[in-house]
Amino acid sequence: MTKISSMTLEQAFNNAVALMNSGQYEQAKDICLQIRKVRPKVPDVHHLLGGIAFKLGDREGAADHFSQVVRLNPDHIEARTNLVKMLRDLNRWKEAEAHLTILARGNADDAAILKDLAKAQVQIKKYDEALSTLQRALSSHDAPHIIQCEIADVHAKKGELDKAAEVYLSVLKERPHFVPALQNLSVIRDIQNRMDDALRLQQTAAEAEPENADARTHFALSLLARENFDRGWSEYNWRLHRTQTSTLHGRFDAPYWNGEPLEDQCILVWTEQGPGDEILISSMLPDVLVRCKKCIVVCTERLAPIFERSFENVEVFTREAVLKGNGPTEAPDFQASLSHLGAQLRTAPDSFPHHHGYLRADDGLIAELREMYRADQNQPLIGISWHSANLAPDAAERKSTLLQDWKDILLTPNVKFVSLQYGDHDREITNAKKHFDVKIVRDKSVDPLVSMDRFAAQVAAMDLVISVSNTTVHVAGALDKPVWTMVPASLGRIWYWFLERDTSLWYPSMRLYRQDHGTSWDRTIGAIAHELKLWKDKAVKAQ
Repeated sequence: MTKISSMTLEQAFNNAVALMNSGQYEQAKDICLQIRKVRPKVPDVHHLLGGIAFKLGDREGAADHFSQVVRLNPDHIEARTNLVKMLRDLNRWKEAEAHLTILARGNADDAAILKDLAKAQVQIKKYDEALSTLQRALSSHDAPHIIQCEIADVHAKKGELDKAAEVYLSVLKERPHFVPALQNLSVIRDIQNRMDDALRLQQTAAEAEPENADARTHFALSLLARENFDRGWSEYNWRLHRTQTSTLHGRFDAPYWNGEPLEDQCILVWTEQGPGDEILISSMLPDVLVRCKKCIVVCTERLAPIFERSFENVEVFTREAVLKGNGPTEAPDFQASLSHLGAQLRTAPDSFPHHHGYLRADDGLIAELREMYRADQNQPLIGISWHSANLAPDAAERKSTLLQDWKDILLTPNVKFVSLQYGDHDREITNAKKHFDVKIVRDKSVDPLVSMDRFAAQVAAMDLVISVSNTTVHVAGALDKPVWTMVPASLGRIWYWFLERDTSLWYPSMRLYRQDHGTSWDRTIGAIAHELKLWKDKAVKAQ
């Protein structure tokens, strides 16, 4: 510990600055804390502590220190700007909006501040205020077409699709190859059920910037959703070149498999995206195993136990281990990702096999959970999940429902509902009991974020699963459990459910219940409730 007693406070502070600039953050922090004990209200000390906290990865601490600076000196623009950055990172948008409003008052013509303020206003659903702010930014921004796209996006969030489309079209009239406008207008056309227009816009965006990995990836997803597998899989390889990708591209020194014979070869398959996508990718492992001499799979740690049980002839490594340098010691002859497997094994609808499940849950645990849930009551077990935890907020919102909207389903008599919903949703379950007089079993010993293996056994214990599009439906489909999946009409709809099918090519035991174009799930939920009553009557007769 550096003692400051032999230094003036100014010398100590300058020493702290020098230490921070040289990357000695803990030493700099120690000096600042000593200064603060003597002079607790010096803004510059708190500002430096905020910078140190940020460098140490403590955004909460940084926000606290920057907040203290602006309390002590409201005119400290740099501290308030840094505070806004921390609040945005922490998703504390209401506070960020308040500070950006102050910054905008003193910088009325600063388009960057106004743009940031509008973003914060959108996050807290102050759409009219955001439109007003963006109009102010329009006159001073050096690229007004960018602001116009922001304005269109706000109209879209308000549900004003025609206004949004009008603004995007005005941008494209001046800049016909502006990729963000093409892509965003494509989304609008999708929502409006103008699917041909949506695809054409995505294709134009991909052709306008042929090296734009994001544009090519979005085009690929549009093609795959329309079952254009030939070009779709090829285009989807562009995701490997995106600046932010969750793939293991470049991690293994082996050529990608392009259909070469594998009889005497070792192939390494790596999964990607979330657990649902990993499970979907693993549906092609049986096809690989009959072709190759040896198969290595890299998946996330949570799925490793299930994969090891389900694919006995596969050597499983975890993604976490590979990223730490503890991967396979044997060099594979080929590697394959989702798109490479798909390009060889899923080239048309009739190339999807009619399987009876390919994952295996723990039989003993299945029996144990099923007996516990039924509790000597001879009622079918219906597993339900109503919320998606997709990382993209808009997608999660569009894929998710409210449990209170499941009233018609929950009022089905002589069945027992079991929550398969991950995350903390106890309040919704309690309210369902209060308002609908229905008991939903909530087994807190099961948490897929901790043990996907135990969750798989819980799903396997069900007689039927009803869920929005999330990991639950992939687990059920891979286990060959009857599963009814609620698919959003546009935003949040994932390519592998395709556009018009009422069954899944990937999972034969799955039925797809599609949302009407718009945002209401009422008709979908009504249809499921009707089908559930019919299903229950058949199930009871069969017992």
